[in-house]
Amino acid sequence: MKVQALFKKAGSAPAKTAGAKKTTKKSPAPAKPTSGKTSGGWLGSASSSIDLDKWYGPDRKLFLPSGLLDRADVPEYLNGTYAGDYGYDPLGLGKDGGVEKYREPELLHARWAMLFTAGAIIPEGLAANGADIKGATWFETGAAMLDGNTLNYFVVPFANIPNPLPLPAIVAIQVALLGGAEYFRRNGTGPAGYSPGVGKFDESVFDGVDPLHPGGPFDPLGLADDPEVFAELKVKEIKNGRLAMVAALGFFIQALVTKEGPYANWSQHVADPFGYNLLTILASDDRAPVL
Repeated sequence: MKVQALFKKAGSAPAKTAGAKKTTKKSPAPAKPTSGKTSGGWLGSASSSIDLDKWYGPDRKLFLPSGLLDRADVPEYLNGTYAGDYGYDPLGLGKDGGVEKYREPELLHARWAMLFTAGAIIPEGLAANGADIKGATWFETGAAMLDGNTLNYFVVPFANIPNPLPLPAIVAIQVALLGGAEYFRRNGTGPAGYSPGVGKFDESVFDGVDPLHPGGPFDPLGLADDPEVFAELKVKEIKNGRLAMVAALGFFIQALVTKEGPYANWSQHVADPFGYNLLTILASDDRAPVL
């Protein structure tokens, strides 16, 4: 089988009729793969146990229960086509093609936020529990390197891997790698290469793929082999991504107010929930001024 067959030219969600009125008839499930390959789904859940009508189409879940929100009040352009569409758009940003316009930046920011929140909590948590990580608090990492230190990559539970590169070299490498990846993504192209679970591939595998969900070499575990599992994973991704964006904003505000990282804030709150929380911090004279 050609590598190109691994790519999905899937849209943003299983097909639904835009603006359809509520009906008792269930929407048809997406077609199963015809390659003969079966998939256990994500964490072993089979597609037969997935109810996509909860997440897509006119009968999907909305941001308020039926007693508080009439489905007739949901804007027509929020028709359940996209993953994570709960009918919520108080500012009307989705009008005149806004749904399609903002879907890409929302998903990209969501993915970056998930990476950031994990990268902010994990090193700080490891350092608090004995790992030798310089600049473990996320807003102190750059300052630690500017002071002449280098970063240690802590490979749990094996060892510390020293990084001899200075900050300018790391910044240059990151700009080159991320800039190249973004260039290929924007142009819908890519270089030939190798991916575990896929093998070698050439540039042609990137022709005509969905830029937000390209699949192929970017899905070595085959999580999207089953189209129904794939549709459900899109919902999970955007839900977790939105939560991560809110969490990232919270990390910034906490850093400004407490001058501590998220792990330190969390551990102090868990140790003394009533003595260390939002109200006690705002009422304290020891907090860092932010205005």
